[in-house]
Amino acid sequence: MQKPLIERAHAMGLRTLCFAWEDGAVCRDICDVFYPISIVEKEAILAICREEKIDGICTIASDVAAPTVAYVAEQMGLVGNSYEASLKANNKHLMRRAFMDAGVPCPQYMCVDADHTQDRLWGIDNTMSLPLIVKPSDRSGSLAVNKVECWEDLSVAVEQAQFVSFRHEAMVEEYIDGREISVEFISYQGKHYPLQITDKMTTGAPH
Repeated sequence: MQKPLIERAHAMGLRTLCFAWEDGAVCRDICDVFYPISIVEKEAILAICREEKIDGICTIASDVAAPTVAYVAEQMGLVGNSYEASLKANNKHLMRRAFMDAGVPCPQYMCVDADHTQDRLWGIDNTMSLPLIVKPSDRSGSLAVNKVECWEDLSVAVEQAQFVSFRHEAMVEEYIDGREISVEFISYQGKHYPLQITDKMTTGAPH
């Protein structure tokens, strides 16, 4: 989904630099300069962007790239979201904590890191009730999301989520039944512009 962005930039007469893992990099052959660097390597990308003296940086349809984009923009004084806000939008644990601090209702949850898994699982068993949703704290695309309906399945679901998480963290949340709806916005200079309200189609339980 990055390809239309590069094509649009070229139509506007812009020079494009792309960063991605080389395997499966769709834009490698259409951008002006390709760097086979993971999009989470923010310091390496910042160094190249400073050397190239870029005028702007962005991503499209990639939650994982958003913190790096914000970090580079902030360090170089370019237009972009704040790095702190991007981290909260990208990490479900930080997001939930920010919601709770602001008094925004959200599911009861617990973050389970790899170093304290057993202690945390015991705490979940004593403070939360089934069914539960288990997911990685920092991935997208519904990767390793599981609905847990019996305690015997909880540890396996947590291990799966930790395995795919960059931070090896699993989110265990109370399950809330209902329609899933996404609302897409662009926010600019303190004003919020709704673009689309969409019913989300999912595969259903357990994923």
